[in-house]
Amino acid sequence: MRDALKPWQNKYNFKVEIVDIDHDSKLTERFAARIPLLAEGDKEICQYHLEEQMLLNHFKDAD
Repeated sequence: MRDALKPWQNKYNFKVEIVDIDHDSKLTERFAARIPLLAEGDKEICQYHLEEQMLLNHFKDAD
């Protein structure tokens, strides 16, 4: 997913923060079955692979 996001980062100028959930038992419990997961704050955008339409919808909602 990280590689698939690179062209979108250039277009929409955002940063990606990779969070290793293995070091936090609460995060592991909450997200382990759904990684990789793309989220902004508490808003989940997509999981497992980049869904471009979901990302576009997220940017439209942010405007």
